Amino acid sequence: MTAAVPSAASAELSPGVPQPATGDATSPATASPLLLVEDLEAGYGPINVLHRLSLTVYPGEIVAIIGANGAGKTTTLLAISGIVPARAGRIVFQGRDLTAEGIPPHEIVRLGLAHAPEGRKIFPRLTVRENLDMGAFTRNDPDGIAADLEKVFTLFPILRQRQQQPGGLLSGGEQQMLAIARALMARPKLLLLDEPSLGLAPQIVVHIFQVIRELNRQGVSVLLVEQNARMALKNAHRGYVLETGRITLSGTGQQLLHDPRVRAAYLGE
Repeated sequence: MTAAVPSAASAELSPGVPQPATGDATSPATASPLLLVEDLEAGYGPINVLHRLSLTVYPGEIVAIIGANGAGKTTTLLAISGIVPARAGRIVFQGRDLTAEGIPPHEIVRLGLAHAPEGRKIFPRLTVRENLDMGAFTRNDPDGIAADLEKVFTLFPILRQRQQQPGGLLSGGEQQMLAIARALMARPKLLLLDEPSLGLAPQIVVHIFQVIRELNRQGVSVLLVEQNARMALKNAHRGYVLETGRITLSGTGQQLLHDPRVRAAYLGE
């Protein structure tokens, strides 16, 4: 989708201000944020992609970021996970300022933040089992790793069947399952998901979102970037609309799903 929310939208809802969550998530009124991003700027070379971007994720939430191609959604997740350096602003996870402390990406994973990137980025020559073992590389608890391996095989039974097969021989849907499962092997408190439904058959998309809801019920918070805006907002407690590196709208998933500007720009109505 290439349409953008009209810029007038930013005048009507305050960007970056969380709305009350629904469902099982902890209310923003009664909890500290699990993730706090304030006035974040990041980019590539001389180009700034993100412009004073602010957002929050509270414990137990699914938070969606929607926007047109090139809006800065992937850059947002890469900056949070430490892969793209922040040029200004701050990223605070579980009370620790990742930017001020200069915490590297592998240590951010160790703190409980895992990232399943756009395009899956599995290791194609490693087996499924070896890919999953790589997801647990920061851990040193064999019993816990074995328990989590069983959990991901329960979530994605096909991976148990394929565990000795090279990752590159999996179908697109199976590779996406593997990318999510690999991230889960880090036992994250916050899971970053970048376009988990991209290029997948509708029945696989339904399964992926069933897994996201189940993970959330199990206590994993999720920050979701998703081109399927309808599916993302249906499943999210809250959401943000990102336009050219700036948050232009925020609200509950249901508020955004029924906002006429979002419906016109992202839902094809």
